[in-house]
Amino acid sequence: MSTSSICPKCAQPLVVDGWPSWCESCGWGIEAPPQQPPTTRLGQLVRAAGVRAGAREEQRVVTAKELRPRLTWSKVAAYAIAVLVHLLALLLAVAGVALILKAYDNPFADVAGLMLVVTAWLMRPRFAALEKDAIVVAADSTQELHALLTEVAEVLDVRPPGIVVVDHRWNASVGKVGWRQRDVLTIGLPLLTALAPAERVALVAHELGHIRNGDARRNLVVATALNGLVELYALLRPEAGETVFHWIHVAFFWPLSRPVLGLLYLEVHLLFRDSRRAEYLADAREAEVAGTPAAVSLAEIVLIGPAFDAIVARNVHRARCGDSTVFADLGATAANVTPRERERRRRIARLEDSRLDETHPPTASRITVLESRPPSAARVVLGADESGRIDEELARYRKQISERLIDDQRDRLFY
Repeated sequence: MSTSSICPKCAQPLVVDGWPSWCESCGWGIEAPPQQPPTTRLGQLVRAAGVRAGAREEQRVVTAKELRPRLTWSKVAAYAIAVLVHLLALLLAVAGVALILKAYDNPFADVAGLMLVVTAWLMRPRFAALEKDAIVVAADSTQELHALLTEVAEVLDVRPPGIVVVDHRWNASVGKVGWRQRDVLTIGLPLLTALAPAERVALVAHELGHIRNGDARRNLVVATALNGLVELYALLRPEAGETVFHWIHVAFFWPLSRPVLGLLYLEVHLLFRDSRRAEYLADAREAEVAGTPAAVSLAEIVLIGPAFDAIVARNVHRARCGDSTVFADLGATAANVTPRERERRRRIARLEDSRLDETHPPTASRITVLESRPPSAARVVLGADESGRIDEELARYRKQISERLIDDQRDRLFY
């Protein structure tokens, strides 16, 4: 039961409900998340540019008649750079082979040709693979979860993900693996455990919305080109050293590495810009499927992440990693999140700046957009019974994921 105390700043009554105290009147107890301040004039300019760009993008999304994928100059530029990178790799391979064949009796030409071929090989397109310890949940053992995925996918007019993975993160994501580019949905079991049925629909709809929108960062051509640029820069980048060979390497390769690094920065910046817009679009798909209230509620629960970290830390200190520790505590905490605590987290989130080097816009901006646009009603409804059966299906993975959480927390404590 809530009690009251007095705000030390404005002397207004405070509500004490088991969560950190704060004052609605003067904002006492609301502090911005810790951020590393820029130490240079350039850093200050970049941060200011990020704030302005974030405000402009938020305003554009709020006032747009409809939120649908569209061709932007940043996406066109990102695709153009990706094509050039692949063409460069092909050109290096052809030039290397031609040099070896035409000057086979010249050992220097052979070495140069071999270097070109090796560079092209390092820049080759590579397909992502599942992590070796990924926990894949089969459709026959999680029928209720896959039924939800299928229903949401039908509403969004996409195919259900071919692979579903659960892990220990307070997050969810979608990606592609293998030469067949199969869609992989990864759901953090701790986050899913903390969600109400409607919020679970919103989470699934948001991730599948990325598939529906065709985000550039997840495109095969762009993703493999970005990896190729990273490999090329790693090859040219001078390593630390004091030997003669090191200085020869620096003199020869350092000038070549600068344009590659500049192109890499440009491609990443373009993809980050497109990625931030993609999050707004996925939020729109989420609201269309689960309803605006569920989408907003999901964003608020995501902001409770620090409380989840504290739960894991307590379990480390108590040396408990059984099936009923982390997840039992998490379920109880999620059920006790008060409206005041949600509002406190939202106010803290509003103090977070938009940044050019982030793939996601600030959560507060995403909530603002959801609440500013015309509300949507839920098209997919998950009942309490169905949601409970999903928990039963995934209960077998809790012990394994709890152990991973404890191990990760211990690593952060001691390393």
